[in-house]
Amino acid sequence: MEREELIKRIIDEKGKEAVDDLIKLLDDEDSQVREIASEALFKLQEYSREKLLEEFKSRVLEAKKNDITLLYVIDILADIGEKSIKKDLYNVLSLYSFEEAELIIYEAIAKLGYGDEIYDILKYFLLGDAERKKFGAQAAMALSYVDRPQVVKDLVSAINSGDFDGEDLEIIKKALSNIVMKNSMYYDILKKLVGEDVEKYMGE
Repeated sequence: MEREELIKRIIDEKGKEAVDDLIKLLDDEDSQVREIASEALFKLQEYSREKLLEEFKSRVLEAKKNDITLLYVIDILADIGEKSIKKDLYNVLSLYSFEEAELIIYEAIAKLGYGDEIYDILKYFLLGDAERKKFGAQAAMALSYVDRPQVVKDLVSAINSGDFDGEDLEIIKKALSNIVMKNSMYYDILKKLVGEDVEKYMGE
């Protein structure tokens, strides 16, 4: 069964009754199961928000190191726009010892509308870090939630750098497309930077 079909079936057949089980599935060993549960919880946000908040608070108090399930909870709550978690997100950073997790948390902060606070860190991951080839695409997606004209220039610099190719390059172009589509002023900035090559920079 296709993933979208499965999610639709969960929502249609069980609705809010599925929320508790879906939250438990965020702990599953299979990443595909976690992704399906995550998407269903987002779509059921009317019913899942409070229970996800409870899960978030419980796991923050537990302070378990490198808790992958907590990252999923953070990501869903950020997508829902739950600003009340923001104050805890900076403290949560210290629980993780790998950069991918830090970037998920930074992206959540940006999604909630506080991207200005972490702009310099995200720019460093994209353009300054020695491991930018590894983390640049993830940083680019986080930057696409930062409402700053400079982000357009940063993403164009990353595309022009030659450091990225394949899927990573496409993700950076998608990030640029996302931010430009939100604000016509940013489209004008992009056009001034790249001339007639705008479509090439915004990906497929």
